[in-house]
Amino acid sequence: MACSRGWGVALALAVTIIVIAPSVALAFPAEPESLDEGFEGMPRHEKRFQLLPELGFFRGSLEAADGTVVSPMVEFRLQLAEHFILQAVWGGVYINLDQAENDAAPTNTFRSGSPFVAVHYQGVKGEFSYRFGLGVTVPIATLPDNLNSRVTAQTAYTFAAAIRGNWNFWIWNPHTVSIIVPMRMERRRASGFIWGVEFDAGAMISINEKNTFSDGAVIQMGGTMGYEVTPWFRTGANFTLVILPSFEGQKTQLAVEPYFRFGGENQFGVAKLLINIDRPHGFAFDDNGVWGLNLGGGFAF
Repeated sequence: MACSRGWGVALALAVTIIVIAPSVALAFPAEPESLDEGFEGMPRHEKRFQLLPELGFFRGSLEAADGTVVSPMVEFRLQLAEHFILQAVWGGVYINLDQAENDAAPTNTFRSGSPFVAVHYQGVKGEFSYRFGLGVTVPIATLPDNLNSRVTAQTAYTFAAAIRGNWNFWIWNPHTVSIIVPMRMERRRASGFIWGVEFDAGAMISINEKNTFSDGAVIQMGGTMGYEVTPWFRTGANFTLVILPSFEGQKTQLAVEPYFRFGGENQFGVAKLLINIDRPHGFAFDDNGVWGLNLGGGFAF
């Protein structure tokens, strides 16, 4: 009976959110993942719901063994009120490690990341769009008890983060709850030039002794430069720096990510190539370096 009441309350809350959500959305700045909501003086995006899937891929040397990483991720956004938007991001990773010794069978596993849920205040002023909010992860990412399986699972999480330059590292840090404050600003010129900056900071808190990374602070900074060549084609690059002060061996990670974006206002596709510049995962195309091919898109409805 209590369970039924709980589902009833959840359903009523969901219906209420959908009913009160505005019919016209403001901007949620993020390039190139966002749809074209427009800015002051330009038509605003008329869709309240956004779905943004992504698939990351890497093939190469993974901690002394060749292997393949495939990492799906999906982001969902819902306009709650005129200036508030709900964001949810969830990812997973599949890893296959070739075993060089004794022709052993490959080791593989699929692991779920920890969902990240945030509420943002967002708006526009002239050519500028901005947002800031508060988010938390749900600690679904875990490691198995078996030692061999744990090593494989930890490798999977390491490289799911690596193919994204450790960006949003808290999704891939098992057995932790993370509290994050994200902020971003963009400027879109009528000439087609786009630039943006992002600064996210927070804390990752271990919930038990199984965490083999570390808890502590996390800071990530990003910059975006792009140009809208035509209304349906955009190109540019993202620049990121992730700082993990308490993580020995990978306290900083610098990366650059050229991208190409195709599509219109309500749907688009994007191809991005993540290139890690420095250690621990760079240089990307050297031996033991890590790059990431990330293919994604967006849909509004």
